Amino acid sequence: MEEFLTTQEVAKLLRVDPSTIRRWRLDGVGPRYVQVGNVYRYPLSQLSAWATERCEQGRLAS
Repeated sequence: MEEFLTTQEVAKLLRVDPSTIRRWRLDGVGPRYVQVGNVYRYPLSQLSAWATERCEQGRLAS
């Protein structure tokens, strides 16, 4: 079964403020998430894929 993380857990992993994760979500640039009512959860597999993609883009840009 897929593991889901809270906004706070994602922020801690990425070492950013939870408000940054919320802003990314609103701007449509953050990791994929699941919304149930007012609750947002981030599938761990999607977070890993999102982070990997960003790292690859960073290497290509440098």
